[in-house]
Amino acid sequence: MTLPAMASESRLYFERGGPAYKLMQRLNVVRGDDPSIARRIVIFLALTWIPLVVLSLVEGIALGPTPEQSFLLDFASYARFFVGFPMLILAESLIGPRLTTAGLHFVRSGLVREEDYPAFDSAAEKVAARREALLPELVILGISVLGAWSMTAALYAGQGTSWHVIRTESGVRLSMAGVWYLLVAVPLLQFMFYRWIWRLVIWTGFLRDLSRLNLRLAVVHPDQAAGLGFLGAAHVSFGALAFGLGSVLSASAAFLVVFEGADMESFKIPFGAYLVLVNLIFLGPLLVFVPLLARTRRRGLLEFSALADRYDHAFMEKWIRGKSPADEPLLGTGDIQSLADLGNSYQFARQMKLFPFSLQEVIKLSVIAAAPMLPLLPLVMPVEQILKVLAKALL
Repeated sequence: MTLPAMASESRLYFERGGPAYKLMQRLNVVRGDDPSIARRIVIFLALTWIPLVVLSLVEGIALGPTPEQSFLLDFASYARFFVGFPMLILAESLIGPRLTTAGLHFVRSGLVREEDYPAFDSAAEKVAARREALLPELVILGISVLGAWSMTAALYAGQGTSWHVIRTESGVRLSMAGVWYLLVAVPLLQFMFYRWIWRLVIWTGFLRDLSRLNLRLAVVHPDQAAGLGFLGAAHVSFGALAFGLGSVLSASAAFLVVFEGADMESFKIPFGAYLVLVNLIFLGPLLVFVPLLARTRRRGLLEFSALADRYDHAFMEKWIRGKSPADEPLLGTGDIQSLADLGNSYQFARQMKLFPFSLQEVIKLSVIAAAPMLPLLPLVMPVEQILKVLAKALL
């Protein structure tokens, strides 16, 4: 039977394909198979940031009477458009190829048995069909627009001031920059983010289908995940999305601390919850393998236990009860080493993880997600004190 890996490669693309991607190709935003990352970032800024700057200058809110009414002092907007969206585009080159490689590794490494090749092909075909479907992306577009409208309603209902709305004695209205922000910039940004969440859902469905196959797992595999440890490494690449989200959250917190005197202590719980949520979202899909890994470890321990029983019995008969050949010396025999190796293998099998990712990968993802929060340190600790702490750590 033909190896399905090469035939399935294009169906497992997560950075290409889909109605929105094809539309960008038709509009020459994306040129052929080239991801056109720099080109897309420039075009996005031309559609979002530049109009916002121009409109805010025209209406006199680029630098308003208060920081809240000043577009150019809105740290969160900088983070959204200069960090968040570029990271969504860069993620296509960082995450997509790693997911494709991880998906094909199931076949190339021999994890998928030959009799399950048709099932693997079917799972890959589902990925392509879901990726190319028009309805999900239309739903995502609708959610993005509704999200912007809900922000509009919240701004009208609120009593505070911001550059999004202009409050006068005659009433409240959206500023021109606010209209562009809520009807163009935010929906575009949210669409790109939710589209990535949809791709993650598609990938999760693919993993669920593979978890139902009779995979060739090894309880004593060096990765301590029966051979599935490569999935955790692939999912660390989702840190690109987590970094973008963390940048927006950190910028919002910085604005509140600098201009509204908010206490940094009040952000500990939200930031902690954010890190937990990041790991749940981006490592959670791998939990579909927990039942399979639990069965693999349980079966492996039973098999090793049965082997150990037979070997121990033979060892006892041969060396303890005196049934060894008279011409075979005790010193230098390989039986004792084999007994020790068997014991080590059993202990290694007992240490097999039930999750296809390690604590190191959880820490890596958390560090990447938390990295944008580092610029907040000077807001709560003098720079001299930070340097002293770093010096002590290095020395």
